[in-house]
Amino acid sequence: MAPCFTAEPTSSDAASQLEQEVVRLYQEHASSLSRYAVWLAQNQEGARDAVQEAFLRYFIERRYGREVVNPRAWLYQVLRNYLLDLRRSAADREIIADNLDQMPGNQQNPERILRRSEVAHALESLLSTREFECVRLRAEGMEYAEIGAAMGIRPGTVGALLARAQTKIRRSAEGDESTSWGTAEAIRLLFEKHEAYS
Repeated sequence: MAPCFTAEPTSSDAASQLEQEVVRLYQEHASSLSRYAVWLAQNQEGARDAVQEAFLRYFIERRYGREVVNPRAWLYQVLRNYLLDLRRSAADREIIADNLDQMPGNQQNPERILRRSEVAHALESLLSTREFECVRLRAEGMEYAEIGAAMGIRPGTVGALLARAQTKIRRSAEGDESTSWGTAEAIRLLFEKHEAYS
């Protein structure tokens, strides 16, 4: 009697599908997760470790057969929680000092570099950590619901935080008579400052 075969995937087929799923997600989201991680971790090595940890946890979650409805938001949330846990456990962590030599465009006029750094510091001091984090995630193309899931807040709160951040940035840019920074330019300056750590 001939053996009866079923159409069910073998465990090696399932493992291969899972591997392809993780590779696809990595290709789609690793660079934006890395930028976000650098901002949270304030160093490249910690950011790289955190991104790897997020994808490892995703793989484990899926390997156990658990469904992840929104993988991008899930990865951001795991990454954020992982780095915040590290930050809490390392209370004596050294704060990284600004280094103007690392600022992008260091071939420019030193006065302009200093002015851009001062503007970035002033703008950053206006925003709460949550406001800046919302702006950062929105700049990565995330929807309000995804940002909310990543940060553990409601989408309405995300909208309020983004609106408040934009108002603060706009007022600061309008109040600075020595330059004409627009909201978009101000946000870019903030991101340049944080990417200087990478």
